[in-house]
Amino acid sequence: MMKKESINQYVNIATAVIQRSHQIKTHLDYFVWLQNSVAELIPHDMLLTAWGDFRQQQDGQLHYDAASNLKDLRTSGIIDASDRVSEFLGDLYNYWIASGSDCFVIDSAGQSAIIQKIKTVFPEQLLEINSLLVYAVRDQRSSDECLYVFFSKEYKLDINAPMMDFIMPHIDYILRKIKPLEQLDMLAEADGVSLSSLSEREIEVISWIKAGKTNQEIGMILSISQNTVKSHLKRIFQKLNIGRRAQAVALLANVPSNKLKQLQVQQGTHSVYN
Repeated sequence: MMKKESINQYVNIATAVIQRSHQIKTHLDYFVWLQNSVAELIPHDMLLTAWGDFRQQQDGQLHYDAASNLKDLRTSGIIDASDRVSEFLGDLYNYWIASGSDCFVIDSAGQSAIIQKIKTVFPEQLLEINSLLVYAVRDQRSSDECLYVFFSKEYKLDINAPMMDFIMPHIDYILRKIKPLEQLDMLAEADGVSLSSLSEREIEVISWIKAGKTNQEIGMILSISQNTVKSHLKRIFQKLNIGRRAQAVALLANVPSNKLKQLQVQQGTHSVYN
């Protein structure tokens, strides 16, 4: 049981951390707040946040944000390696479901296989990482789920459940109110991308990608096979100069659905007269 002095000290630190959060307006503000304030309560070198439908276990169903103090590891790098990152996060998701605990620690002593899996994706950047502190949230309104993963060089992290339940809603709120970096990274590219090079069917496919549908669901909706969907995706990626489904999702986040619909109609008209 914590001594009264320790409890008072913790409350003072936590109160100051929350008060500083009121000034956050940009992702840079968020990063500085995490490193200079939240780190007093949760020692970490990177906070990786992933949200979406983890049950699909498919690249492109998740969104990412990395507030990182690690060299050469940013949100863009996470998105570029999203197929392998999603596998690692799938392990954490399954661990969460199996344990029944919303907050848990993964360390080299107990679950080294999980840590080694993510280290194989970023071997240089995560070389000194020894433990993860994971906090999971399920949104009952949208059915989406979110994993907050704190990467730490500490060999052992202690879970203070009341503290996590106290501070995490504030971190969750801050990240919801600022524009995700994956959208900022893709915004400039979106202005230079010409969707007019896509066919009517390809626009149909990316419209359903934007809506978060899986390849199987898209195939059922459009009455085509999954292999045909994959072929369309391959051509779409080539035309948009991107390499992964997650990049397409981030890119399309800046394109209004009504514009996609208008372009689809235009392309359908062109196919009739050409």
